[in-house]
Formats: sequence, structure tokens, C-alpha cells
Amino acid sequence: MNRTLKILLIFFTVNVFSQDSIGLQTDALNKKEKSIISNSEIKQSSQKIDTTILDFNKNELTIPISNDNLTKVVMVKEKTKVDWLKYLLPIFTLFLGIWVKELLEKRSNKKKTIKTGERWIAELRSLEEPLKMQIESLEEYSIEQEKEEFKIRNLQLYSSLNGEIYKSLDKNELIKFIELNNKKTDFKGIVKISNSTNGYINILVHLYETLREKFNRYLSGTSEHTTSLSLSLQEFSSAFREYGVELEKELNSDPLDDPRYKLIAELYSSQIMPYLKQGNFNPFVLRREFFLPLVEILAHLRLDPRTKGLSSAMTKGLNAIKGIELEKDYMSKNLKSIISQYKEQLTELNILINKIKKH
Repeated sequence: MNRTLKILLIFFTVNVFSQDSIGLQTDALNKKEKSIISNSEIKQSSQKIDTTILDFNKNELTIPISNDNLTKVVMVKEKTKVDWLKYLLPIFTLFLGIWVKELLEKRSNKKKTIKTGERWIAELRSLEEPLKMQIESLEEYSIEQEKEEFKIRNLQLYSSLNGEIYKSLDKNELIKFIELNNKKTDFKGIVKISNSTNGYINILVHLYETLREKFNRYLSGTSEHTTSLSLSLQEFSSAFREYGVELEKELNSDPLDDPRYKLIAELYSSQIMPYLKQGNFNPFVLRREFFLPLVEILAHLRLDPRTKGLSSAMTKGLNAIKGIELEKDYMSKNLKSIISQYKEQLTELNILINKIKKH
């Protein structure tokens, strides 16, 4: 508005000076007429005495002077007129050019803001489907975690929720876009909406990174405890062989029929031997079907120092299975927490988009 008033003021000034120039020209003409009249009068009076016509186009002039000193020389000079429009027009053109340039830049910047803002809206809307799919995938995984099966499935992560795409979007243009769509909201409210948008993205990034981190820890911890379980079973096999040798020395015969050896041998043959080659045992079944019955058997043989190696290997095996169980429970709790937060984000998404697009 101020720029428009300045342009009108300059245009008004040009008109005033143009009128003054016209007035000056009129005055010049009037004076010229008066000069012509005076010149005519002088000519008439001079002709009575002596009249000489001089050519001012020549470089030199010779003026004859009479002896009686009655010669008069009269020179008429036309007043120079000022063309104010010639000086003001370039200034006016300069200001007009600046105003047009700023107007075009303002329009271009507005188009850029709208384009960037619509990109923000489109990217936010595109989160809805991945959020639903991620929640569904995690719920299915959580149900499987509750089962006694020892089968680690791959966790499906949707990369569109990692927030990478938003790093390329201009946050300043987002503020301008929100301000453009919320003209009745003060700047403090505009910044609040912008911060809510960026906070929303940060939460998604945090959830994505947390889920990946927790799952990797779960895999690492489970692998570590599984390795410990395998080593404890190998240790138990070695200790069991030594225990059999000691009994054979005592009995001077094969200990297969000795109850101290027979119960352990039957348990070992049914629960350990089938899985030694492939190693696809279930730790929780192994604890229920092998280690817990073994605890009762060794409890009766606790006074026999030859069972010390068996008891040590059994304890390590039980601790390893407990570690696997804790890792599984910990992952299940993390899944439930992350699923709950993803559901909150899904609910908040449309509310956030409506705040940005509010008119």
C-alpha cells in the first residue's frame, strides 16, 4: 500500500511539473509576442532615422554607427524553457521497475510457499497407510512372541516412517504456508503448529529407531543366551560320559542298569540326542522336559561328588534358558509400548493436517 501511494505521488508530481512547463512555454510565447511588438515599434522609430538589418547567423557582425550617435542596437533573447518531464520520467520508470520486480518476486515466493506446503501435506498424508501396516505387523509379531515356540521371525520395518524424506523439506516455507492458511491465527500460534509438525516427525523417527534398536538387541541377546545353552549341553554331555566311566569303575560292569545312571541316560536319549546334530531344539520345551526332571534326579544324588559336573552344566543350561525367556518378555513389552505410540500417532495425523490446512 505504501509503495502504491509513493507511485501515485510521483505521478502527481510529474503532472504538476508538466503543467508548469506548459505555463512556462505560454509565458515564453507571450513575451516573444511582446518582444516582436517592441521590436516592431523600435523598427518603426529607427526607420525614421536609420535602419540596419543584422544577420545573427554569421560568426562576425558589423554594426554601422552614425555620426550623430542616434544609432540604437536592440537584441531580443528568447527565454529558455525547461522540460521537467525529461528529468522526471526516468525516475518514475526506475521506481516503477523496482515495484514491478518486487511484485513478481512476491508472487513467485508465494507460489513456492504453496508448492512446498502442499508437498508437506502430501508427505504427511502418505504416512497413514504405512502406520496402519506397521501397527498390524507389530501386533502379529507380538502374538507370536507370546507363544512357547522358539522361532525368531524377521521384524518388518516400514522405511517410510524413518523421517528421511522430511530432511529435504524446507521448515521455513512450512511456517509461511501455515501462516498463509491461518490468517486469523497470531504468529505464536503459527509457530506452535509448526513445532507440533516437526515434533510429530521426530516422534516417528524416534519410534522407528527405537524399534530397530530393540529388535537388534533382542536378536543379539537371544543369540548370546542360545550359544550359552549349546555350550552347557556340550558340557553336560562330557560330564555325563565321565560320570558313566566312574560308575563303571565302581561296578566293574556296564552301568546301564544302575538306577543312578539309567534315569539320566533315558532322559538324555529322549530329549537331547535327537537334537544334537541339527540343534533345532526349543529351549522352553527343553527346560520342561529335560532340565526340570533332571533337577529331581540329581537332587537324590547331591551327596555324590561325581555328579558335580552334571549339576554345573545343568545350572548353566537353566540360566541360559532364563536369559532367552527374559529377552523374549522384554521384546514383547517393547512391542506393546511401540504399538500404543504408533496408534496415538495415527490418531494425531489427521488432526495435525487439518491444523496446517485451516482457513
